[in-house]
Amino acid sequence: MTNLELQAFRRFLMLKVSEASEYIGKTDVKTWHDWENGVLPVPENVATTMKELKSLRSEKIKLIINSINDRVGSNTIRYFMTYQEFKKVNPELDVIQWRLHQSIATELYFRGLEKLC
Repeated sequence: MTNLELQAFRRFLMLKVSEASEYIGKTDVKTWHDWENGVLPVPENVATTMKELKSLRSEKIKLIINSINDRVGSNTIRYFMTYQEFKKVNPELDVIQWRLHQSIATELYFRGLEKLC
């Protein structure tokens, strides 16, 4: 994975550098910036994790889209403004799962498939 691809993946998943460095890279913010700026090569385990998150995101979107036609009533997806709000409803999930949810909700909203609530 190139430095530009890493940055694109992070932004696509709506992750802050501090979140990506802590939860994915298990490193400090400076090192993550060095990866994104091409100063240091992106570690293979980081590239693999980012690709896995992208795949998981795609799978979840497909499941939601497939279920939309079976729903009764309006199509809405909850958009959690903070991790604390998300954690109240999903206590077992971490920051990465919150950001993944936000990324999915945003895409579905902009595709016109879901309303945010």
